[in-house]
Amino acid sequence: MTAVNLVQIEPSLVEKMSSAVTCQKREVIQERFGISVNTWVKIREGQAIRRSVAQRLLERLKRDQLI
Repeated sequence: MTAVNLVQIEPSLVEKMSSAVTCQKREVIQERFGISVNTWVKIREGQAIRRSVAQRLLERLKRDQLI
């Protein structure tokens, strides 16, 4: 996978996401954000994720009015 297909989620958005969940259980993360707990860990650690996953996540966050 090339770096062009990877993006980082802004730290301020990660903070908002963190405050939107009460725990880090995989079921909670999946239901709230539509991503796996592995992807959530990458996001929290500031690592890049696939662009397609990031786009889907941002659309969901907009829909849920988190951004």
